[in-house]
Amino acid sequence: MLTRKHIWIFWIILILQFLLLLTFVFFRLIDYDEGLYLSYAQLVKDGNLPYLDFFYPQMPYLPYAYCMVSQCGFTSLFLGRLISAFAGLLTSVIFFWFLYKFTAEVRLSLVLFFLYSFNGLTINWHSVVKTLVFSDFFALLSFCCFAFYLVWKDDRKRLMIFLSGLLIGMAFNFRLIFFPILLVEGFLILALSTEKNAKSKVSDLIFLFCGAIISSLLSIYLFFKNPSAFVFGNVGYHLIWGNQAIRMTLMGKLFTLSKFVFYPQNLIILIVTALGVVTLVQKIRRNQLETEDRVIVAALVCGLVLIITCFLMSPTQFQYYEQALPYLLISTIPAWHKLGEKLKNKKSQVIAIGAFYFLFILPFVVIFIFTARLKDKPFELSTVKKVVEAIEKNSKPEDLILSAWPGYAVLSGRKTVIGLETWGGGVIPFLSSKQVTDFKLIDDPRVERLIQERKVSLIVKEDRFSPHFDDLIQTNYDLVKSTPFADIYVVRDP
Repeated sequence: MLTRKHIWIFWIILILQFLLLLTFVFFRLIDYDEGLYLSYAQLVKDGNLPYLDFFYPQMPYLPYAYCMVSQCGFTSLFLGRLISAFAGLLTSVIFFWFLYKFTAEVRLSLVLFFLYSFNGLTINWHSVVKTLVFSDFFALLSFCCFAFYLVWKDDRKRLMIFLSGLLIGMAFNFRLIFFPILLVEGFLILALSTEKNAKSKVSDLIFLFCGAIISSLLSIYLFFKNPSAFVFGNVGYHLIWGNQAIRMTLMGKLFTLSKFVFYPQNLIILIVTALGVVTLVQKIRRNQLETEDRVIVAALVCGLVLIITCFLMSPTQFQYYEQALPYLLISTIPAWHKLGEKLKNKKSQVIAIGAFYFLFILPFVVIFIFTARLKDKPFELSTVKKVVEAIEKNSKPEDLILSAWPGYAVLSGRKTVIGLETWGGGVIPFLSSKQVTDFKLIDDPRVERLIQERKVSLIVKEDRFSPHFDDLIQTNYDLVKSTPFADIYVVRDP
């Protein structure tokens, strides 16, 4: 039963999570991709379409989520992050609501809510302008609907499976990593559904896929308009970047996975998940699997598939594994049931573990707010702000600027030549001239012409600039400002 004490605990967790998210929103260093996604959102707001009018390296829905705040200069970063933070907060609330509806155990729901809300990965990556938070949000909603489909035995089942398809479609149209979950849900309909009639299961499959198709209509349209650019943006670009530009090896993937597994917060979750799996296997062996246990199995399969998918991606990154967390936490429920009686008499130990868990948000604070790593120094808020102020002082809003990182343009309220967004990403050297043109990219010869013909009014010269361009820049532009990580050049009067 939900008592006043439980409600207070819920609100304390939620408010603390909100305060942590706000801290990261306003003080976290800028992620390189935030500049990319805000620039793509700006292009969409100007009436351009992903893949057709500009290169885009993900599924197409994210620019539409941020387009309304993309032309607000430096403020666009904070407005975009606030959108992400509210989506992250809502994801946590939905997670708690589902747990309480599913288990009817408020203490257990609060424990899992605590573990999800205060995971460093969740706090850090739900406060930035990236694909993670929206795909998390829609995927979790999809799983909730799928769980109710498995549990309910009335006419609402079909609506739930349709909504599950619709919502997982939304998730993978933000981030392709969730497309395998659509296939997983299709398989689980056949394996776990209480429907005994094969015809009914096939009908449910149709409803699932119809929902996913409806939410994917824009992607389907863009795919048929330019299939090669669509496939390259979602698959080819990442394979080239991972395998050739940064050379992600098997050992590199294993190291990244080990960082996720052995990070103390995640290790606690994974240990309890393993206990939950043991309990489930015992139930299966005794043929005691209940209807509710099917939901646990579904969550476990979803979590494992996401981890495998993240591992197989090239490149794979520590942050990607965050997307498996809610499903791993749901998979811990059988273990908590088994541990419940033992933990009642060990409240002090439980509190100590909870405090230990919470404190491991601190490494994310140290790395992403206090900028402990040298490689992150160029993207400190104060550092980027200095470059942005120099751009604003030495150019007009209608001027085109050239920089390897498009964030400088969008954060200063300026624009850049379409195609320059990923010029500094290291992929273009591995493409043919025709591919560069077809995919709406710009290569070095085109950049040379832009500089030589003075097509851009201002250049932000960063470390990503090849020394090859130095003479051209010196000939056609004047240095007006030097900052620790970028030099500002303005076009020289004829």
